[in-house]
Amino acid sequence: MKKGIYGLLVLLVMAVAAYVSASLLGWGCPVQHFTGIPCPGCGLSRAAFALLRLDFWTAFRYHPMIYVLPPVVLLVLFRKKPLLGSQKRERIFLWGVMALWAGIWMVRLAIRDPLICGTMA
Repeated sequence: MKKGIYGLLVLLVMAVAAYVSASLLGWGCPVQHFTGIPCPGCGLSRAAFALLRLDFWTAFRYHPMIYVLPPVVLLVLFRKKPLLGSQKRERIFLWGVMALWAGIWMVRLAIRDPLICGTMA
């Protein structure tokens, strides 16, 4: 249970940092602000706020992983037994979630790339 509480505290600190970054500094994403490349999580905050407004399609458009990541994070933080019955299956599942996230990020980068799309984003 302590691991789950500490994990939630870390997520809370990250949420506060994102809020400060957006509100006070005017940055949508600090990674994109400094590098020009959106991070894999770009859009998750906007997707979460869209979900709070019950705007499911907009949440999906902002970031499709909004429907996958929160339940996975909660399961990982508060589980007592391994997900899916064994450590090996849990690792495979979590690596699969990370691969899906990376794949979505790559597609989103490719869509924004004018050399691939032929248009300026």
